[in-house]
Amino acid sequence: MIDIDIIEQTQETKNLIIKGKSKLFPVMRIPLENLQYNKLNGRIATWISEYLSNEGEFPEDSERANEIIEGFIESSNPDLLKKTKNNIELFDQQEAAVVLKNGIIVDGNRRFTALRQLSREGKGQNFNYIKAVLLDSEEYTQKEIKTLELNLQHAKEERVDYNPIDRLVDIYRDLIAYDAPFTAAEYAREIASTEKMVSQEMEVSQLMVDYLDYIGQPLMFHIARQQKIDGPLREAHRILKSKKLEDDDREAARDVIFASIASLDGDVTRKIRDMKNVVQDVDMLGKVVKELDETLDNIDAHFREEKVVKTTQQTHTVNVPSEAKNKVIEVTSRYAERKKLSSAQKAPIESLKKSLDRINDIDSDAVVRMSSDDIEEFAELVNQIQERLDSFKVLTNAN
Repeated sequence: MIDIDIIEQTQETKNLIIKGKSKLFPVMRIPLENLQYNKLNGRIATWISEYLSNEGEFPEDSERANEIIEGFIESSNPDLLKKTKNNIELFDQQEAAVVLKNGIIVDGNRRFTALRQLSREGKGQNFNYIKAVLLDSEEYTQKEIKTLELNLQHAKEERVDYNPIDRLVDIYRDLIAYDAPFTAAEYAREIASTEKMVSQEMEVSQLMVDYLDYIGQPLMFHIARQQKIDGPLREAHRILKSKKLEDDDREAARDVIFASIASLDGDVTRKIRDMKNVVQDVDMLGKVVKELDETLDNIDAHFREEKVVKTTQQTHTVNVPSEAKNKVIEVTSRYAERKKLSSAQKAPIESLKKSLDRINDIDSDAVVRMSSDDIEEFAELVNQIQERLDSFKVLTNAN
């Protein structure tokens, strides 16, 4: 708990919306050594996940814990931290943070980091303090504090600087986990979005959780960050949500896609996108699943092996046995190319169908009412179309 006697009220104020009401709060000047990072800060969610996976828990010593989390803040976005630090050094802290009386920072973790570094570097006594609104945590519920945090994070466009996976982790914690505090409607309202958009993000977040379960690393979010699977997951979401995919085929399609994400190298997002027409073709998907049936079983068994689970947790990398990996890549690539060739072969038919639809849209009565000049031009175009169609007839008759 921050000692009231060591803080100083400034002449500045900050407007906050809390408990649904806008209120003006005084800004205090608080010594840095009395503050602690927020371990639930969404911007470093995967870094916290990684640390807890490796170490089990944070040190009890608050300064040692601060040192660790400062490293996460810097690693998560070094360029933005450098920009913030330079700005504060040149112009002082322009925007107040928000801190609870127990010392936990609700908003302003990067500003806190910049000030800590400037203070250590001996840049001046003024950098030994942070300007912040001080809130009594006993007056507000955890949900009200989280709502305030969301408001502050999304109030300015430049603040939306999450790593994509960290954002999905935040969505999971706030909306999907068993103790999630928000409904989709509430969350959408607080971040000025739509319920539909939030629901889509929930589906992608759930897909991330399902993928981590698939590779035997439940809730190990840092592994998702390490694999950079945000793009592949979003492509997978579009494929699996398509109405072209039968409900009975979704699980099999998901397993093929997950095995591909775990196996592929290079531009995984594009390669998953290339699988769209394969997965959404019932017959072709059936053939892929049949060819990969034993391989998918082997991959599943591989990820369940205790040794593999431990190795993945230690290295934070996902490895599929080379034989299974090569089989997945070979089969999915072959069918993707086959589908592309099939689509190219049918392209003339699709073009002709579209042309016929456009011609059928022409109003005969409107043709009759055209001026003589327009009729002449219309007739010329009809002749050109007829000539082109006659050339196609010659080609088809030749075959």
